[in-house]
Amino acid sequence: MKRTRLAVFLLTILLLVAGAGIAAAYIQKILPKLGLINDFPQVMALPPGAVKPNLPPYQGLHPSDSARPDETFAFPIKYGEVGPVRPLFAGSQRYPFLCQTEDSRLGQPLIDNHHRWGVPVFAMTLNGKRTDKVIGYSKDCLLPTRHHYLYFAKQKHRIPRRQDDHHLGIPRDVHLLIRAESGTINRHLYSILLPTTFNDQIDKPDLSRWNGKLIYYFRGGISIGFQQGRMLMYRMAKDMRYALEQGYAVIFSSATETDNTYNIQLQEDTALRLKHQFISRYGKPEFTIGFGGSGGAIQQFLLNQNHPGILDGSVAVVAYADMVTQLPYTLDCELLEYYFDHLASDKDFWRQPAKRQAVMGLSTNYSRGPMLAGLTNLAQVLRWQWPQHTAPGSECNAGWRGSVAMINNPLFHTEGHRFSEAVRNVTAWTHWQENSHIYGTDDDGQAPSWWNNAGVQYGLEALRNGDISADQFLELNSRIGSWRDAKEMQQEHYWYLSMDPNLSRFSPYGEHNMSHQGKIRTLAPRYQGNLAAAQAAYQAGMVFLGRLTTPTIDVRQYRDHQLDIHHGFASGVIRQRIIDAGYNPDLHVIWMSQPDFNPMWQALDVMDEWLSARPKHKPVAAEDSCFDQSGQLIARGKGVWNGPWNQQAKGECQQHMPFNRTSREVAGDDIRGYTLHCQRIAVKQALQQGFYQPRDMSPYLTRLQQIFPQGVCDYRQPDAARPDSLK
Repeated sequence: MKRTRLAVFLLTILLLVAGAGIAAAYIQKILPKLGLINDFPQVMALPPGAVKPNLPPYQGLHPSDSARPDETFAFPIKYGEVGPVRPLFAGSQRYPFLCQTEDSRLGQPLIDNHHRWGVPVFAMTLNGKRTDKVIGYSKDCLLPTRHHYLYFAKQKHRIPRRQDDHHLGIPRDVHLLIRAESGTINRHLYSILLPTTFNDQIDKPDLSRWNGKLIYYFRGGISIGFQQGRMLMYRMAKDMRYALEQGYAVIFSSATETDNTYNIQLQEDTALRLKHQFISRYGKPEFTIGFGGSGGAIQQFLLNQNHPGILDGSVAVVAYADMVTQLPYTLDCELLEYYFDHLASDKDFWRQPAKRQAVMGLSTNYSRGPMLAGLTNLAQVLRWQWPQHTAPGSECNAGWRGSVAMINNPLFHTEGHRFSEAVRNVTAWTHWQENSHIYGTDDDGQAPSWWNNAGVQYGLEALRNGDISADQFLELNSRIGSWRDAKEMQQEHYWYLSMDPNLSRFSPYGEHNMSHQGKIRTLAPRYQGNLAAAQAAYQAGMVFLGRLTTPTIDVRQYRDHQLDIHHGFASGVIRQRIIDAGYNPDLHVIWMSQPDFNPMWQALDVMDEWLSARPKHKPVAAEDSCFDQSGQLIARGKGVWNGPWNQQAKGECQQHMPFNRTSREVAGDDIRGYTLHCQRIAVKQALQQGFYQPRDMSPYLTRLQQIFPQGVCDYRQPDAARPDSLK
C-alpha cells in the first residue's frame, strides 16, 4: 500500500513537472500575442548626464506657497509641429524614457539623435510596414500634433472607430462624431476630444455640439516612471462616451496617468500646458471638471491643493488622499503575509481571517484567494515541497501583491524587457528613483527610500483587545523584520516578469529581500528610512494636507469585502485631514454604493449643477450619501458616514459599508495616516504611560526592550518627517 501511494505521488510530481514544461513552452508562444512580450524596440542607451549623483532632497517652498513661471511656449501647437519638450517648471527631462507611440497606434516617434540614445527608429516601406533598417533614434519620443475623427457608428456600438485627418468615408448616420487631436506635450502623449458635426474642418472647428465645459480625464495605476505611457484614443472615447454625448470636451495626457508616473510636479506642469493648448485652440471653457479614478483621483486632490484653479471641481473616483501616505502600510503587506504563512509558530491560528485582519487592519476573508496562489503551489511542487495550506485572501495578497516589488526593488520593472541590459544595469527602478528630484540621490545617483518601520508595534491594538496573546505579539514583532536596503536587494522571483525562465524559483513575497531573508530569526532587523527624503515629500506637495478649496465628490463602489485595494476608509482619511486642516468639509462629498451600481456619471451631473449654480446654492444631491446595488438611495445627510474612525456613533451608511483600517492604524496611528517617521519613546516609558492597557506587559519588559532597543512609536506626537511650516 505504501509503495502504491509513493508511486502515485511520484507519478503526480512527474505529471506536474511535465505539465509545467508544456505550460512554459505554450506561454512563450502566447506572451507575444498577449502583448507581454512584443517586437517594440528597446531603449538602447542613455544620453550623457542621465545618472545624477548627489542631488540634495527638495527644500524649497511648498507648491501652494510658490509662484509658477509664465508660459514660454507659443500655444496652440500647430498641426504638423511638435509641442514643448522641456517642462516649464518641473525640472529637466529624465532618462531612460520608454517611447510608446507605437503601442498607442500613432506610429514611430520622431528621430532626435544618431547616438543610440533611446529607441531605434526604422525605415518604412511604401505600404507602411516597418523594415529592419535603423535610420535614427528617439530619446524624447516626440510626435507632431495631428488631427483625427472618432465615431460611434450606432448608439449601441461599444468601440469607436478612428479616421485620420478628414471625415470623408465616415457614414453620415453615425451616432456620435468626435473631433480629436493627438501629439506630445512635455514628451508625453496628449489627446483632445470634442463632439462635433460633419461641418467640422481642421482649420475651422465646428463647436456647435460642445456645451462649453471641459473635463480633464485623469487615469490611475501604479508606476515607477521611466515611460511615456500608452494612449489609445478609441479607449479614451469609449471611457468618456457618456460625457462626450452630453457635449463635454475631454482632455487627457499620459503624464497624468499614474500608471506612467507619480511625478506630481510633472503632472501639474503638463496639465497646465494641456489646458493652454485647449483654450488657445477652442476658447476658454465655462469651467473644468477633474474626473478619474484611483491614482487619477490622487492627482485631483494634490493639484487642487498645490495649484488651485487648474480644476474648478472634481469627481474623484475610488480616491486615495495621496500615494506617499499609502506606502507605509502597503510595504508592510508582504512582511505580514510572509510571517503569517511561513514564520509563525502557530500557522493554523493565522489562517483565521479575523486574526489576520486584527493585525493587518485591511479586509481579510476566504471569499477570494491570494493572487498567484496556484502558481505558488506549483513552484513549491517543482522544488519538491508539499504545497502549503491555502491562506485566506486579503487586500494585501489579493490586491496589493506585486506592487511592493515594483515600488521598492531597484532591479525589478514589469517592462524590463523593453530596456537593454546596459540600461537596466545603471537604472534603479523604484518609486524613490522616479522622484529623485524630490528625495535626492547618493554618490551613485540612487535615490533613498524613506519607508520606515523602526519602532512600529504591529498588532498593538489586537493585543489590547485580546485578539492575540502576549507571546504572539512578541513573536510577530521579533520575526517580521523589514525590507533590505536597496543596494542589498536581488531580482524578484516573479518568473517571466523578472525575465527568469525557471518557474521553480517563483515566490510572490520577495522574502529574499526581507531583512530575515526568509528565515526565522530571533530578532529580524527593522528598517530606518531616510528622514530628509520623507521631509521632502511633504515639502514638495506630494502629501495631501487637507487643503481643499474646490467642490469635490468622492465617489466609489464599496468593495472592501471583495478585497479591493480601493477601500472605503480612504474617504474617511480625506475627510479627517480636511477637518484637521481647518478647511470646509462641506466641499467634500462622500458617495458610496454597493458594487453592482456605479454612481460616477450621476456624480458628474451633480458636479455640473453645483458649478453652474455657484455661488447661489449647493445641490440637494451634493451631500454625503450611500446607495444600494440598484442605485436607490439608502441614506443622505450629515453624519451618515460617522463611525469609530471619527469617534462617533455609526451613521446609517457606515452601518451598511463599514470602514476597515491599516496595519499602522492597528499599531497606534490614527485614520489620517500621516506618519512616515514616528517619534519614539522608551519601552519602559510606554509601559508607564499605559500603551498596552488593559494588558499587563510589564513581565515582558526585557523582551520588548530587545525587540525595540531604540523605543516604540508614540503616535500621539506629530510625524517627525512633517516640516514645522506645514504642521
